[in-house]
Amino acid sequence: SRRRIVTVTPMTGRPHEPQPTGGQPGFARRVLLAASLAAGMFLLLIALWFAAHALLVAFAGVLVAIVLRAPADWLAERSRLSERWSLAVVLAILAAALAGLGLLIAPQVSEQVQQLSEQLPQSLQQFRQWLQEREWGRWLLTVVPSPELMQTGGAGGLLSRAGGMAYSAVQTFFELLVLLFVSLYLAIDPRLYTEGLLRLFPPRQRGRAAEVLAATGRTLRWWLVGTLVRMAAVGAMTFVGLWLLGVPLAFTLALLALLLDFVPYFGPILAAVPAVLLAFTDGPQQALYVAALYIAVQQIEGLLITPLLYQRTVHLPPVVTILAQVVLFAMFGNLGILLATPLAAVGLVWVKMLYVEQALGDRLETPDDADP
Repeated sequence: SRRRIVTVTPMTGRPHEPQPTGGQPGFARRVLLAASLAAGMFLLLIALWFAAHALLVAFAGVLVAIVLRAPADWLAERSRLSERWSLAVVLAILAAALAGLGLLIAPQVSEQVQQLSEQLPQSLQQFRQWLQEREWGRWLLTVVPSPELMQTGGAGGLLSRAGGMAYSAVQTFFELLVLLFVSLYLAIDPRLYTEGLLRLFPPRQRGRAAEVLAATGRTLRWWLVGTLVRMAAVGAMTFVGLWLLGVPLAFTLALLALLLDFVPYFGPILAAVPAVLLAFTDGPQQALYVAALYIAVQQIEGLLITPLLYQRTVHLPPVVTILAQVVLFAMFGNLGILLATPLAAVGLVWVKMLYVEQALGDRLETPDDADP
């Protein structure tokens, strides 16, 4: 027969049988806590995924707020005006400058944009005829679908495209509205939001969190200054080169190159396409000259202008920039590719300060952190 082991509890003398270890209330509580944390993290990731587009719009608002706040801080330090009055003066000057610039160049730009929209289809048709005269060109036309095949026919397709354009227009309007208010509120009182964000960290970690926020702000400021100067230089060089080559609508094409240069690598390629097609109306040799001009401008920008501008801040490796643009474009479309470079810059700052320095203890040499 089986022997039963019975223990006697001291002081009472009553028999006590040991309980299985797995049945202890503490073990079940720990399992429930771990499962709750895992479920909470999963729900948080899902919420962040669905709110990612809104977070990108908010990040764009942060960039605009930095643009507005930098001259306002400079004016407040050198005058007796308060920070809010300095911001109001900067906004008034910016509005007046944009209005004056619009009155000066808006008629010329609108006229050239209309001419460009009329001439580009003719240039594209001439380019297709030139390709059809060559064997490799005919093969290329069979590989690349024509614009007619890329369009959906019928009234249903027309209504579908019109509905999609209307939805995109409404979405863009509300995103710009959110961007405007976010940037204004952040520029008016940035300390309110930075101090609130720091309170989310434990007291002993708030000092390091403040250092990371300050470094992030400096990086974004320098990135914005360098980007604006780089864009202006590309626009000026493109205009001078197109004017010397005698390409029509040089001002509009240079303005397009200036705006698209905000997106590194991919933007200049998109800007060169209409210029090359338009120059093709004067012959393949002229189109080759225009293509060489855009390549030369990008080489000067990449080898000379950009390194000199970014030598005092975090320099983004080209591979990181390209991967960030490809991934964010695949996930969020045009807004993702527009914000890919500043997001990559912020990511490098956080990796350096929170992982390499904080977790690994490896102190890196940093460039000059003075504010622009």
